[in-house]
Amino acid sequence: MNAEHLLKKYRETGILYPMPALSDAEIQQAQNDYCGICEPGQIVLHGERRTFGHLVHPWVAQLVAHPAVLKVVRSLIGPDVLVWVSEFNVKAPRTEGFFSWHQDLYYWRHRYADLPTIPIVTVWLAITDANQENGAMRVLPGSHSALIRHVDKPHQHNMLTRGQQATHEVDERRAMHVNLNAGEFSVHHPLLLHASGPNSSDLPRIGLVTRYISPRVIPAVRPAYTWLVSGEDSSGNWDHVAPIDVLTGPALREKCIKAVQAATGACFK
Repeated sequence: MNAEHLLKKYRETGILYPMPALSDAEIQQAQNDYCGICEPGQIVLHGERRTFGHLVHPWVAQLVAHPAVLKVVRSLIGPDVLVWVSEFNVKAPRTEGFFSWHQDLYYWRHRYADLPTIPIVTVWLAITDANQENGAMRVLPGSHSALIRHVDKPHQHNMLTRGQQATHEVDERRAMHVNLNAGEFSVHHPLLLHASGPNSSDLPRIGLVTRYISPRVIPAVRPAYTWLVSGEDSSGNWDHVAPIDVLTGPALREKCIKAVQAATGACFK
Protein backbone atom coordinates (compact mmCIF):
# COMPACT_ATOMS: atom_id res chain seq x y z
CA MET A 1 0.00 0.00 0.00
CA ASN A 2 1.54 3.33 -1.06
CA ALA A 3 1.78 6.43 1.14
CA GLU A 4 -1.31 8.07 -0.38
CA HIS A 5 -3.51 5.05 0.32
CA LEU A 6 -2.09 4.68 3.82
CA LEU A 7 -2.95 8.29 4.64
CA LYS A 8 -6.46 7.94 3.16
CA LYS A 9 -7.21 4.83 5.21
CA TYR A 10 -5.73 6.37 8.35
CA ARG A 11 -7.85 9.51 8.01
CA GLU A 12 -10.98 7.40 7.50
CA THR A 13 -10.49 4.90 10.32
CA GLY A 14 -7.96 6.48 12.68
CA ILE A 15 -5.79 3.35 12.68
CA LEU A 16 -3.54 1.23 10.47
CA TYR A 17 -2.68 -2.40 11.22
CA PRO A 18 -1.06 -4.86 10.94
CA MET A 19 2.09 -3.26 9.56
CA PRO A 20 5.26 -5.38 9.22
CA ALA A 21 8.51 -4.23 10.83
CA LEU A 22 10.83 -6.68 12.58
CA SER A 23 12.52 -9.74 11.12
CA ASP A 24 12.52 -13.04 13.03
CA ALA A 25 16.04 -12.29 14.23
CA GLU A 26 15.04 -8.78 15.37
CA ILE A 27 12.01 -10.18 17.22
CA GLN A 28 14.14 -12.69 19.11
CA GLN A 29 16.72 -10.04 19.93
CA ALA A 30 14.06 -7.59 21.19
CA GLN A 31 12.52 -10.27 23.40
CA ASN A 32 15.92 -11.17 24.84
CA ASP A 33 16.85 -7.53 25.37
CA TYR A 34 13.56 -6.79 27.13
CA CYS A 35 13.87 -9.77 29.47
CA GLY A 36 17.42 -8.63 30.18
CA ILE A 37 16.23 -5.38 31.81
CA CYS A 38 13.58 -7.11 33.96
CA GLU A 39 14.16 -8.38 37.46
CA PRO A 40 14.85 -12.13 37.65
CA GLY A 41 11.61 -14.06 37.35
CA GLN A 42 9.62 -10.92 36.42
CA ILE A 43 8.19 -9.78 33.08
CA VAL A 44 6.67 -6.39 33.95
CA LEU A 45 8.61 -3.16 34.38
CA HIS A 46 6.96 -0.70 36.75
CA GLY A 47 6.96 3.05 37.13
CA GLU A 48 9.73 5.07 35.56
CA ARG A 49 11.67 1.99 34.44
CA ARG A 50 9.13 1.23 31.73
CA THR A 51 9.33 4.71 30.18
CA PHE A 52 11.77 6.57 27.93
CA GLY A 53 13.79 3.44 27.24
CA HIS A 54 15.08 5.04 24.04
CA LEU A 55 17.09 7.49 26.18
CA VAL A 56 18.73 4.72 28.21
CA HIS A 57 19.01 1.58 26.09
CA PRO A 58 20.46 1.73 22.57
CA TRP A 59 18.39 -1.28 21.49
CA VAL A 60 15.16 0.56 22.40
CA ALA A 61 16.32 3.61 20.42
CA GLN A 62 16.91 1.32 17.44
CA LEU A 63 13.36 -0.02 17.67
CA VAL A 64 11.89 3.47 18.03
CA ALA A 65 13.84 4.61 14.96
CA HIS A 66 13.27 1.42 12.97
CA PRO A 67 13.14 2.27 9.22
CA ALA A 68 9.92 0.32 8.64
CA VAL A 69 8.16 2.22 11.43
CA LEU A 70 9.47 5.65 10.47
CA LYS A 71 8.48 5.13 6.83
CA VAL A 72 4.84 4.77 7.87
CA VAL A 73 5.01 7.55 10.46
CA ARG A 74 6.44 9.98 7.91
CA SER A 75 3.66 9.13 5.45
CA LEU A 76 1.11 10.21 8.09
CA ILE A 77 2.65 13.27 9.80
CA GLY A 78 5.33 14.42 7.38
CA PRO A 79 9.13 14.10 7.08
CA ASP A 80 9.94 15.95 10.31
CA VAL A 81 9.39 13.61 13.25
CA LEU A 82 9.92 14.00 16.99
CA VAL A 83 9.77 11.18 19.53
CA TRP A 84 7.97 12.46 22.62
CA VAL A 85 7.50 9.36 24.81
CA SER A 86 8.28 5.67 24.56
CA GLU A 87 7.00 3.16 27.09
CA PHE A 88 6.69 -0.59 27.47
CA ASN A 89 3.11 -1.80 27.71
CA VAL A 90 3.15 -5.26 29.24
CA LYS A 91 0.53 -7.61 30.66
CA ALA A 92 1.79 -10.64 32.54
CA PRO A 93 0.03 -13.99 32.05
CA ARG A 94 -3.24 -14.54 33.88
CA THR A 95 -3.52 -10.97 35.18
CA GLU A 96 -6.48 -8.61 35.44
CA GLY A 97 -4.94 -5.39 34.12
CA PHE A 98 -7.08 -3.51 31.60
CA PHE A 99 -7.38 -0.14 29.88
CA SER A 100 -10.75 1.62 29.94
CA TRP A 101 -12.10 3.34 26.81
CA HIS A 102 -10.22 6.60 26.34
CA GLN A 103 -8.56 9.05 23.95
CA ASP A 104 -4.85 9.73 24.36
CA LEU A 105 -5.07 13.42 23.48
CA TYR A 106 -7.59 14.29 26.20
CA TYR A 107 -4.89 14.64 28.86
CA TRP A 108 -1.91 15.50 26.67
CA ARG A 109 -3.24 19.02 25.94
CA HIS A 110 -1.02 19.57 22.88
CA ARG A 111 -2.33 22.34 20.62
CA TYR A 112 -2.99 22.34 16.90
CA ALA A 113 -5.41 24.32 14.73
CA ASP A 114 -7.37 21.25 13.53
CA LEU A 115 -7.44 18.36 16.00
CA PRO A 116 -8.82 15.70 13.61
CA THR A 117 -5.72 16.17 11.43
CA ILE A 118 -3.24 16.77 14.27
CA PRO A 119 0.12 15.29 13.22
CA ILE A 120 0.63 12.97 16.18
CA VAL A 121 0.57 9.19 16.03
CA THR A 122 0.99 6.36 18.50
CA VAL A 123 2.83 3.25 17.32
CA TRP A 124 2.19 -0.03 19.18
CA LEU A 125 5.05 -2.39 18.26
CA ALA A 126 4.40 -6.01 19.22
CA ILE A 127 7.43 -7.64 20.87
CA THR A 128 5.27 -10.72 21.44
CA ASP A 129 1.97 -11.65 19.80
CA ALA A 130 -0.94 -9.44 20.84
CA ASN A 131 -4.41 -10.94 20.46
CA GLN A 132 -7.87 -11.06 21.96
CA GLU A 133 -6.90 -13.72 24.50
CA ASN A 134 -3.91 -11.88 25.95
CA GLY A 135 -5.44 -8.41 26.08
CA ALA A 136 -4.78 -6.80 22.70
CA MET A 137 -6.04 -3.29 22.05
CA ARG A 138 -9.63 -2.76 20.93
CA VAL A 139 -10.56 0.31 18.90
CA LEU A 140 -13.67 2.06 17.68
CA PRO A 141 -12.85 2.86 14.02
CA GLY A 142 -13.70 6.37 12.89
CA SER A 143 -14.03 7.77 16.43
CA HIS A 144 -11.23 10.32 16.00
CA SER A 145 -13.22 13.39 14.93
CA ALA A 146 -13.42 15.31 18.22
CA LEU A 147 -12.39 15.37 21.86
CA ILE A 148 -14.81 13.61 24.19
CA ARG A 149 -15.22 14.39 27.89
CA HIS A 150 -13.58 11.93 30.26
CA VAL A 151 -14.16 11.15 33.91
CA ASP A 152 -11.77 9.58 36.40
CA LYS A 153 -12.87 6.17 37.66
CA PRO A 154 -9.91 4.73 39.56
CA HIS A 155 -9.80 0.93 39.71
CA GLN A 156 -7.05 -1.28 41.10
CA HIS A 157 -6.73 -3.13 37.79
CA ASN A 158 -7.05 -0.14 35.45
CA MET A 159 -3.59 0.46 33.94
CA LEU A 160 -4.35 4.10 33.06
CA THR A 161 -2.83 6.69 35.37
CA ARG A 162 -6.13 8.13 36.59
CA GLY A 163 -8.47 5.36 35.54
CA GLN A 164 -9.76 7.87 33.00
CA GLN A 165 -12.75 6.82 30.95
CA ALA A 166 -14.54 8.50 28.05
CA THR A 167 -18.15 9.43 28.77
CA HIS A 168 -19.10 8.43 25.22
CA GLU A 169 -21.06 5.17 25.24
CA VAL A 170 -19.15 2.68 23.10
CA ASP A 171 -21.01 0.16 20.97
CA GLU A 172 -18.84 -2.90 21.60
CA ARG A 173 -20.31 -4.55 18.51
CA ARG A 174 -18.44 -2.00 16.39
CA ALA A 175 -15.16 -2.41 18.26
CA MET A 176 -12.27 -4.18 16.53
CA HIS A 177 -9.46 -6.19 18.10
CA VAL A 178 -6.05 -5.04 16.92
CA ASN A 179 -4.42 -8.45 16.61
CA LEU A 180 -0.69 -8.30 15.91
CA ASN A 181 1.93 -10.95 15.40
CA ALA A 182 5.28 -10.34 17.07
CA GLY A 183 7.22 -7.89 14.91
CA GLU A 184 4.13 -6.13 13.54
CA PHE A 185 2.83 -2.74 14.63
CA SER A 186 -0.27 -0.59 14.61
CA VAL A 187 -0.51 3.20 14.25
CA HIS A 188 -3.43 5.10 15.73
CA HIS A 189 -4.69 8.68 15.96
CA PRO A 190 -4.55 10.40 19.40
CA LEU A 191 -8.33 10.97 19.31
CA LEU A 192 -9.20 7.34 18.49
CA LEU A 193 -11.23 5.66 21.22
CA HIS A 194 -9.43 2.53 22.37
CA ALA A 195 -9.31 0.09 25.28
CA SER A 196 -8.05 -3.38 26.13
CA GLY A 197 -8.96 -6.28 28.38
CA PRO A 198 -7.00 -8.53 30.74
CA ASN A 199 -4.47 -11.17 29.74
CA SER A 200 -6.26 -14.50 30.22
CA SER A 201 -3.54 -16.48 28.45
CA ASP A 202 -0.47 -18.30 29.78
CA LEU A 203 1.93 -16.04 27.85
CA PRO A 204 2.98 -12.41 28.39
CA ARG A 205 1.85 -9.63 26.07
CA ILE A 206 4.76 -7.24 25.51
CA GLY A 207 4.54 -4.09 23.41
CA LEU A 208 6.64 -0.97 22.88
CA VAL A 209 4.47 2.14 22.56
CA THR A 210 5.95 5.29 21.03
CA ARG A 211 4.38 8.73 20.52
CA TYR A 212 5.62 10.51 17.38
CA ILE A 213 4.89 14.22 16.88
CA SER A 214 5.42 16.77 14.13
CA PRO A 215 7.37 19.88 15.24
CA ARG A 216 4.35 21.91 14.08
CA VAL A 217 2.35 20.75 17.10
CA ILE A 218 2.57 23.08 20.11
CA PRO A 219 3.16 21.47 23.52
CA ALA A 220 1.06 22.36 26.53
CA VAL A 221 4.00 23.63 28.59
CA ARG A 222 7.76 24.10 28.24
CA PRO A 223 10.19 22.53 28.61
CA ALA A 224 8.84 19.80 26.35
CA TYR A 225 11.58 17.33 25.52
CA THR A 226 11.69 15.28 22.32
CA TRP A 227 14.17 13.38 20.18
CA LEU A 228 14.38 14.63 16.59
CA VAL A 229 14.45 11.26 14.87
CA SER A 230 13.74 12.38 11.29
CA GLY A 231 14.06 15.59 9.27
CA GLU A 232 14.45 18.97 10.96
CA ASP A 233 12.70 21.21 13.46
CA SER A 234 12.30 24.76 12.20
CA SER A 235 9.32 25.57 14.44
CA GLY A 236 11.08 25.99 17.77
CA ASN A 237 8.15 24.61 19.76
CA TRP A 238 10.06 21.77 21.41
CA ASP A 239 13.23 21.19 23.44
CA HIS A 240 15.58 18.56 22.07
CA VAL A 241 17.28 15.62 23.74
CA ALA A 242 18.91 12.55 22.22
CA PRO A 243 19.62 8.96 23.27
CA ILE A 244 22.74 8.66 25.38
CA ASP A 245 23.56 5.37 27.11
CA VAL A 246 22.73 3.13 30.05
CA LEU A 247 25.02 5.08 32.42
CA THR A 248 23.99 8.68 31.76
CA GLY A 249 20.52 8.09 30.33
CA PRO A 250 18.62 7.73 33.65
CA ALA A 251 19.19 11.39 34.59
CA LEU A 252 17.90 12.46 31.19
CA ARG A 253 14.92 10.15 31.56
CA GLU A 254 14.08 11.70 34.92
CA LYS A 255 14.13 15.17 33.37
CA CYS A 256 11.80 14.05 30.58
CA ILE A 257 9.42 12.33 32.98
CA LYS A 258 9.09 15.51 35.05
CA ALA A 259 8.30 17.50 31.89
CA VAL A 260 5.55 15.02 30.88
CA GLN A 261 4.11 15.09 34.39
CA ALA A 262 4.03 18.89 34.33
CA ALA A 263 2.13 18.84 31.03
CA THR A 264 -0.29 15.98 31.70
CA GLY A 265 -0.37 15.26 35.41
CA ALA A 266 0.50 11.65 34.56
CA CYS A 267 2.17 9.46 37.15
CA PHE A 268 3.68 6.43 35.46
CA LYS A 269 2.73 3.23 37.25
